[in-house]
Amino acid sequence: MYIIIKGMDIKCTQCGAAVEINEEGGFLTCPYCDSRLYVESDQTVRHFYLKPEIKSNELAPIISKALFERELRGPVSVVENKVGFIPFWLIRLEEGALRFPAAELANSELQDFKIPVGKLVPYDPEVGSSFHIEMPQLSLDDLKKKPVMEQVANKIVGTDLIHVPFHRVTYKYGEEVFNAMVDAGEGKLYTEKLPRGLSKEKDRFFLILFFALSIVYLIEAFLVKGFWLTLLTFAVTGAIAWYYIRALLEKKGY
Repeated sequence: MYIIIKGMDIKCTQCGAAVEINEEGGFLTCPYCDSRLYVESDQTVRHFYLKPEIKSNELAPIISKALFERELRGPVSVVENKVGFIPFWLIRLEEGALRFPAAELANSELQDFKIPVGKLVPYDPEVGSSFHIEMPQLSLDDLKKKPVMEQVANKIVGTDLIHVPFHRVTYKYGEEVFNAMVDAGEGKLYTEKLPRGLSKEKDRFFLILFFALSIVYLIEAFLVKGFWLTLLTFAVTGAIAWYYIRALLEKKGY
């Protein structure tokens, strides 16, 4: 939440010049150095964003590749897609930086999102005319009250507001529908629920085979007399089992 008082001056965090607030909303531009700024109450921070690089027609291949790496090889089709910008606070320290989501995340995996600082560009107000821009829900005052922030208070050299683009995707895998988010900058998939993987099916398949062969070998060991005859029986059973197992593996695509 932000409070703007038109007509008052704030200090540009980039060049230090006094900038008069004469625009509606929490965003403005320094007339001296052209820095994009975000104003919350009497606090001013630099404002950046990441440009969307991933197009809608690239989503299905990206999701398919990510699922394939998890041994999910079924067809993927995108049902619905919307691009939106999620805000993050970037706290620059004397050494390193801290990152905090500035709004509620629809996917908990985004807590681990790494901001590619080298790709940041000054925020362009025109972005808001084409995409949904989420405003910060976590204020700077509340952020500063976090224990981790209090521990590094004397090491902070600057604070930036970063808007990161994500595709909110609904996709179909087989006959099921799933929701996910794809980083529109680098194309990484974030999802909390995945289709059932082949790995579990394979584990169950081999477990059943193990028990079945174990029972067969126990029966043979009980019925067949003589060490060499038992060993020969085991070898023949193993060869027959391998022939049929290999055929089943090829049929199932394992």
